[in-house]
Amino acid sequence: MSMITHLRVESFVAFQQPLEWSGHSSLNVIIGVNDTGKTHLLKLLYAMTRSMEDHARKKAGPEPRELSELLASKLRWTFLPQKMELGRLVTRAGGQRLGVELRWNQDGRLKFGFGRDTSVRINELQVEELGQLAGHKATFLPPKEILSIFDAIVATRESAEIAAFDDTCYDLVQDFRQPTVAGHWKPRIKQVFRHLEEVTGGGEVELQADGAIVFRRGKELFNMHQTAEGIRKIGILSRLMRNRRLTPAGGCMLFVDEPEVNLHPKAIVLFADMLHEFAQSGVQVYLTTHSFFLLKRLEQLARQHRTDYTLLDLRKSPAGGVTGQVCALQDGLPLNPIVEESLKLYDGDVALDLGEV
Repeated sequence: MSMITHLRVESFVAFQQPLEWSGHSSLNVIIGVNDTGKTHLLKLLYAMTRSMEDHARKKAGPEPRELSELLASKLRWTFLPQKMELGRLVTRAGGQRLGVELRWNQDGRLKFGFGRDTSVRINELQVEELGQLAGHKATFLPPKEILSIFDAIVATRESAEIAAFDDTCYDLVQDFRQPTVAGHWKPRIKQVFRHLEEVTGGGEVELQADGAIVFRRGKELFNMHQTAEGIRKIGILSRLMRNRRLTPAGGCMLFVDEPEVNLHPKAIVLFADMLHEFAQSGVQVYLTTHSFFLLKRLEQLARQHRTDYTLLDLRKSPAGGVTGQVCALQDGLPLNPIVEESLKLYDGDVALDLGEV
């Protein structure tokens, strides 16, 4: 199955120096303090893979579009830069030109670049073995839930085309709208459903015939504003699995930005188990996190199953910009800012117990 293996970025937002990220696996975690570019990397990966998905779909339609055009539009609507100009994504402290290279399998590659004066077009683009990703789907789950603002997202984009919500939200609305499909589930996906039911208490988010979104638990129906935000956020996964948006069949990539937001620690651990089941089923997973609970559980799963989950630790460089270090979670959790803060709290408890504070 095709899989992303390498990402290189240069002069991209916070990344003044080149960042080489090799050895991607079935599940990839990005950590770092605020303003180290975690979400920027996640959105960049999504924008590229979603553009390639859209290109493959439109290629067979009556109005095919060039990949460069689709990618330029997706970058603009995913990052919403000032004046909607691509050149605003080029770091002001580094080189004059942004450069990005994405690789998959052994020989697949998408490479592009542009300068600070670029507005809406990408003229420098190379692609090889794009067909290896045919059938792949890219899905992005943002930190905040979208179901309670569903109508606002649709109205601002489809009626007025206002840059109020980026494409990670709008695309998710489109994905949610797709009808469900009957069929059998792979054992790993069945396990995701079981974890999801435990988090939601056996309830499920539903899209009704009149377009209303409700949360059903037994015979009771609740509108989205009556439903806990954490449940609204992850309840969307059920619909995405049932309409075959999130499926290993044909290839799938799932990008999750800070999944711990609005979730209880128990639900965070269960969410980590869900991501593990997705990864083991054949879905390539990317996520960012600030949560010790999530990070620790993923490390335990990597060690328990001896699987090659990777951790990208982003750090601010004294020389300016951001650097990154990659390690394998099955080798254990390395010392990092999340762990360091947890240890400081533990040391504080010890000091209190000893009467040293």
